Amino acid sequence: MENASKKVYVDASGIAVFVCQKCGAVKRERAQVYQDAKGPVTIECPCGNTYAVSVEFRKFYRKEAKLFGLYSTASEPGKWEDMTVKNISMQGCGFETVKPNLLDPDQEISIEFHLDDANRSVIRKRAVVCSVYKKYVGCRYIELPGIIDTDYGFYLRNL
Repeated sequence: MENASKKVYVDASGIAVFVCQKCGAVKRERAQVYQDAKGPVTIECPCGNTYAVSVEFRKFYRKEAKLFGLYSTASEPGKWEDMTVKNISMQGCGFETVKPNLLDPDQEISIEFHLDDANRSVIRKRAVVCSVYKKYVGCRYIELPGIIDTDYGFYLRNL
């Protein structure tokens, strides 16, 4: 079995498509059975190969990043803390705080960070904390982009 797991995205109809890296066999399966999986799942191919796959249920692509930024809470709007944005999508981002944080799910925050594009575009968003694990925070933007947040949308499209 390979060490690194591949990501498989679930389509709008709830189907995940698994492709064996060894023989190329394609297996289409309802992804709902993997909804509660904690981490990668093991897929067994008829050729005998087994491989690890992370099943991704997100509606929007999430781009890995390493972007310096700041966050503040709605309760202390003038007190900014350092963070590093680890991933972004059209609906939100994940970031890591430098110091231990006291953030809680459903807490409103403001975030600001620079993209590493040619313009060093500044992104400012209000967000709601969805999850906290040690110094890692996952959040969802309150104001979702309208038709398109130009710099942000362009950045996400450039893989």
